[in-house]
Amino acid sequence: MKHSKKAQLSGPVLPLEQQAAQDWLPIRDLHDGCLFRPDGGVIAGVTLPPFSLSLKSHREVSHLIAGLQSALNGLDVPWQILSLGRPVELDAYLSQLDAMRAEATPERKPLLREYWHWVSDLVRSGETTERRYYLLMTRTGADAVAEHRSALRDVLDGLSRIDPGFQCQAMTDADWRELLFLAFHADQSAVEAVPEGRVGLPPIYQGGK
Repeated sequence: MKHSKKAQLSGPVLPLEQQAAQDWLPIRDLHDGCLFRPDGGVIAGVTLPPFSLSLKSHREVSHLIAGLQSALNGLDVPWQILSLGRPVELDAYLSQLDAMRAEATPERKPLLREYWHWVSDLVRSGETTERRYYLLMTRTGADAVAEHRSALRDVLDGLSRIDPGFQCQAMTDADWRELLFLAFHADQSAVEAVPEGRVGLPPIYQGGK
């Protein structure tokens, strides 16, 4: 589900050879739980937890879908739902299974060995991923951050009425860093921690003669 408006980038466009890495990204800043774009757009978001419908009745599923549609229809700003997959690192778990298998009784070793091979095949298949869902909303203007803060309370209140287990939260700076890390470094997200705080560039030394 998506609803968005096209925005024109403002400011002069530098020649390709004069552009820095930051000029290639539609990100100007990140603070106060909001992402700031070069075109003046200010984006706030809500984390949407994975929610299983498999154990719900048909009537309950219809009620949940109608509740989500009602909450989204109440938004008066451009919005979109973003879904990102994050690989799950299971090497430590496999090592733990190896240790358990070494200490297991003769009766349990075949079961643990079979389970170890099943987990190992699952890792090699690339199917060990978890989904992250985000509801992103865009505003413009000098008061965009304050307007986001006020509107997010109503958005969270509307989403909480869908189901007691549907726990959504307003995105913090840490949530935004995780989203960007997943988007730009998906392969490393399973083995590397999300950077915390502002990351400075290393100094550049120019050697003399």
